[in-house]
Amino acid sequence: MRVTDPKELVEIGLGFVGFFGAAFAIITAVCELTGQPALTWALISLVLVVIFIALLQARHRIVAARLRAEEARAGQDS
Repeated sequence: MRVTDPKELVEIGLGFVGFFGAAFAIITAVCELTGQPALTWALISLVLVVIFIALLQARHRIVAARLRAEEARAGQDS
């Protein structure tokens, strides 16, 4: 698989991190409900949420940069 678009790479990361973030959140909830230690699972969930937010911001920056580039190109053409 060859990824040439940075946005595509970020979206793949969002899917990967989002899936595991949801899985670890469920594991944390089950551990809390059954009385097992859940601190490690909760910390892992927190790290995954922070990474997810960072990837969302990166995706937003990529989209904004593309829009600025398209607007600059449109301004030069007219």
